[in-house]
Amino acid sequence: MRRGEKDRRSSGTQADRAYRLIKQGILHGEFAEGSFLHESEILDRLKIGRTPFREACNRLHNEQLLEVVPRRGYFVPEPSYRAVRDLLETRMAIEGIAAELAALRAEPAEVDELEALYKEVLLASKGADSIGQLIEANGRFHLTIGRMTHNRELENILRGLLERCGRLVYLAASSSKEIPKQLERLLKPIVTAIRAKDSGAAHRAVVEDIRQGQLNALGTDIWSPEAVFSTERSVSTKSRP
Repeated sequence: MRRGEKDRRSSGTQADRAYRLIKQGILHGEFAEGSFLHESEILDRLKIGRTPFREACNRLHNEQLLEVVPRRGYFVPEPSYRAVRDLLETRMAIEGIAAELAALRAEPAEVDELEALYKEVLLASKGADSIGQLIEANGRFHLTIGRMTHNRELENILRGLLERCGRLVYLAASSSKEIPKQLERLLKPIVTAIRAKDSGAAHRAVVEDIRQGQLNALGTDIWSPEAVFSTERSVSTKSRP
């Protein structure tokens, strides 16, 4: 392998690693909303150069998890109620359709896999200090619904929405002591409806799961009249766990 090629591959690997770790830090609240990333601290912590760091941050900018401020750096934005509402309404629409199609198209083995993932989510929710595992398991559950549509475009759209909802999922998981009971109440109807090929019930169950997660994360209903008329106000999550 030539030296130039080796350097490029090493830089790419560092950028991928930086992307994963910075993204995790944003979603888990390690990098506070409304603040700039401290480039020198991150470079020192991750043992990477500026190029991999900036490549990672540009990817996160494309995913709307960071903003680029000229001559100042990368900024972790505070989402407005409008931004959160728009994102969740879009997820409800897309995942609701996905649940309907999954109910109509899923193979029995795929439904068995979804039920196994549901049990994995419940197990993760009962473990100590396992928020990361819970988020990963919950993400796999919902991504599987997308895969069960047998529609790759829909699956890819849902994957992007779930990634952008990651911060809200973390807040929901870390702010409610009733998570195990809620997950059983919210996820089991999704599995049951899809297994019964009841597309309408599957749609309603997914929407209820998303709505309850939003209430856990923000402590308020963003579809209430008060929230609708203050949609440009920032969603404050700094004081939450």
